[in-house]
Amino acid sequence: MYLQQLRINGFRSLADAVIDLQPGVTVLVGENNAGKSNVMDAVRLLTAPLDGKRDLYFRAEDLHRDGCPEEAHHDGCSRDIRISGRYTSADEGDLAVYSQALNADLKSLGYHLTYTPPSFGSQRGESTWRAGDTDTTDRDPEPAARGRIRHLYLPPLRDAQRELASHTGSRIRYVVESLLKEQSDRDEFVAQVRTGFSEVEKTPRLAAAVQAVQGQLDLLTAGAHAQKAGIGFADATVHSVTRALRLRLDEAGLKPQDLAQSGLGYANLLFMATVFIQLQKAAEADLTLLLVEEPEAHLHPQLQTILMGYLEEEAARSRERRVEGEAWLGRIQIVVTTHSPHIATAVAPENLVVLQRHKHAGTVAPRENRTRAIAVRNLGLDAKTLNKVRRYLNATRSTMLFGPRVLLVEGIGEAILAPAFAQRLFTGERLQRFRGTAVIPIDGVDFKPYLHVLLAADSNGNRIAQRVAVITDGDFHGLDEKRKTDRPGDLRKQISDLGAADAAEVFSNETTLEPELLNADERNVPLLEEAWKNQRSGKKGDRDWRFLRSDSWEGETESLPKGWAEKITESRERKLRSCSARAKSARATSSRSFWRPRRRGARTSS
Repeated sequence: MYLQQLRINGFRSLADAVIDLQPGVTVLVGENNAGKSNVMDAVRLLTAPLDGKRDLYFRAEDLHRDGCPEEAHHDGCSRDIRISGRYTSADEGDLAVYSQALNADLKSLGYHLTYTPPSFGSQRGESTWRAGDTDTTDRDPEPAARGRIRHLYLPPLRDAQRELASHTGSRIRYVVESLLKEQSDRDEFVAQVRTGFSEVEKTPRLAAAVQAVQGQLDLLTAGAHAQKAGIGFADATVHSVTRALRLRLDEAGLKPQDLAQSGLGYANLLFMATVFIQLQKAAEADLTLLLVEEPEAHLHPQLQTILMGYLEEEAARSRERRVEGEAWLGRIQIVVTTHSPHIATAVAPENLVVLQRHKHAGTVAPRENRTRAIAVRNLGLDAKTLNKVRRYLNATRSTMLFGPRVLLVEGIGEAILAPAFAQRLFTGERLQRFRGTAVIPIDGVDFKPYLHVLLAADSNGNRIAQRVAVITDGDFHGLDEKRKTDRPGDLRKQISDLGAADAAEVFSNETTLEPELLNADERNVPLLEEAWKNQRSGKKGDRDWRFLRSDSWEGETESLPKGWAEKITESRERKLRSCSARAKSARATSSRSFWRPRRRGARTSS
């Protein structure tokens, strides 16, 4: 059993959003203010907390007004907040206890929460529940069944050291109490603590302190009623003992120390460990949604990967749990929000949901941001493409999922040069927009899987990227050579077939990058010569350049591009070395003029 789909209307930035989730782990990615935390809060409002202690409630400010003033509404703007959850299971028998919430297909169930904010001048809003996908407005007749679906929330921006050192001791108290479920266990624990306290009270130093106080007390009460002083701990209870306890931490083999002496990352993992102990209570619910916001906080990449592996294993183990009779199902489903490309690549691509913010064209000014969700599994990727994406998507390339603009290039050389060229060509807002663009080297020329992920639309017409540019070589070295493939043309056709011609464009040259830079203007020759010699040390660089300038190329600048192209493509090794040349060029262009061709043939300095 799992939450298959979340439909949200009128809640903060989620004016009208549908989020499809996976039975194991779903990772929500996207830029800041895309609405990831709003999705998590919607789940928290739709389900009960695992420990029964709710700390999130609707507020009037949660309504997505879309420009409407507080005291009035325009036509078409939201009047209430609606959150609906659709649950399903591979075993239809899991849903039997939810008979009142079953949908018409008898394979899923639904719960619908509606919140109507207070009218102007009033103080209280109204929340109502409905079960099942029916037209009736009858309220949920079996709220107890709905309570079998719960959540456990791990908030972002955790101060683990402060939380674990809190005087309330709530984290430690829960761990201890989870081991003392029977009254006899609690009584035995308290008795052992009291015995230990009594032994401490009998130590000579404490006895001497009592005697010192008693001596002064005797003088003060002389001639009145005599008093007897004593010293001891407060009456021991589970609560009082756990409030005084503090978790400690250090590397294995060393004596644990105060958390203030530990790094934030491992302290954060210790905090998570105390929270995840509550997952043992998942066996007391049919479904527990573990909601983890920004688990990457203070964790280096390897720890992020280890953590995600642990979460996936917990979810998988819960699905394998055998259930007999009317016992709890004990399923665990995990939803994670992240800004970390390492978290995003720790799960399969089909487990990713990209959240975006956008301005709705039909809204009344001032326009509010809206959130839309695109699940990778809904993009129609065939098995072959999905396998490629699964292999290709690494921490660098997955950054293309976090922002609206993407520049795809062949390799690291172009990825190094692009920012250097942008620094020379752009200023102000245009430069900032480039810096906010994900520059993705794909280490090859197989752009198609990336374009499919970025530009394929889901059933609602939403796609992951808003703007995509591809820079690739034409790899055509002259009229005497038959063009083996027309890569730019093939990519343009793919973009057109995806219906994304307005969102993407392919930029290509005739040969490769270096000859095109030479061909742009003869004044580029000295700079390219310097770059080439920098990566071909000593006599090798001079020999190469003499060869390019030799009679074989008639010593003319116009023939250099062809000579360069043949020289750098004569072996794979040379081609790889050219990346270094491009890096040198990038550094050189930061302080020297470089001449580039305009699209219509005009040339300009940059």
